[in-house]
Amino acid sequence: MALKPSPAALRRALAAEFVGTALLLATVVGSGIGSERLAGGNLALALLANSLASGLVLGVLIASFAPVSGGHLNPLVSLMEWALKRCSAPTAALYLVAQVAGACAGVMLAQAMFGLPVAQSATQVHTGLSQWLSELVAAFGLMTITLHLIKTKPEAVPAAVGCYIVAAIWFTGSGSFSNPAGTLARSLTDTFTGIRPVDVPAFILSQLAGAALALALFAWMQRTPPQPEESLPPMTDATILHNPACGTSRNVLALIRANGIEPEIVEYLKTPPTRERLRALVQAMDLPVRGLLRQKGTCYDELDLGNAKWSDDQLLDFMVAHPVLINRPIVVTPLGARLCRPSEQVLDILPARLQHAATYR
Repeated sequence: MALKPSPAALRRALAAEFVGTALLLATVVGSGIGSERLAGGNLALALLANSLASGLVLGVLIASFAPVSGGHLNPLVSLMEWALKRCSAPTAALYLVAQVAGACAGVMLAQAMFGLPVAQSATQVHTGLSQWLSELVAAFGLMTITLHLIKTKPEAVPAAVGCYIVAAIWFTGSGSFSNPAGTLARSLTDTFTGIRPVDVPAFILSQLAGAALALALFAWMQRTPPQPEESLPPMTDATILHNPACGTSRNVLALIRANGIEPEIVEYLKTPPTRERLRALVQAMDLPVRGLLRQKGTCYDELDLGNAKWSDDQLLDFMVAHPVLINRPIVVTPLGARLCRPSEQVLDILPARLQHAATYR
């Protein structure tokens, strides 16, 4: 379920999306104007300068605004987040408005900086099957990289996306617009990076198709067949997700053994549970996903996990990537599952309960 940001957090996020997208388009259009003027007719040199400026600033802007808004700066990313239930439809719609407004403002700003009319009607032709295919491929690649890196290595997204855009500007026939807000705004500039207004709808449809294909591929690749070990309860009498360095975890293990049960011990820092297993545990314990997060002695603050922008799915991904974030110990028996803090909570789910709980050190 998508988290609903507070009004103040949403206002900050929308401002970040507006400013970030404006700076992105100011760079794309401004570097196009400047490089064309300085390249002396050498289009390859102009494109090289434009692609490097565009890719570099995109990476910097994503890194800068990610803590505030997620650093979408692109309707495709916001629509993807909505499709994955990481943000609500109203929030995604507001993001799109901020991005389109910011993109148009950025184009106008670039033209003002170079002494041109702030709004023009582009005459650059971008139409035909090869152009549409190029936009589909460019958007597919961009969204595929973004989806997979957000799940596996979110800190790498800014650099990876920036590098991809530099490459895609060169390897696609369309110049890799890959951004519906930017595409619409670039119809307002009759310069190096412009696109005729009449060509905009087909470009945006191609970008949406590429993003949809990327989302379908991501969903298929993340789908795993059900494994016996993901079912609750496990086949053994008891299973404990255990950290031998934790006193509470050692206490719980001792209580289980004192009850005549030798549990299956999973040292989760060495053998982390899968995302599906974590979700099953949360449901079995009737806990919110945040209730499973450990703060003390972890990377909780470093990753800004207290921020309400993170969805349950994203929090699960963080726990899979950083098992130290999983609170412990977790015990599963045929009678249920518990996060055993305090230790005595394990007694509720042992087949034969101890009448008096002892403390083991």
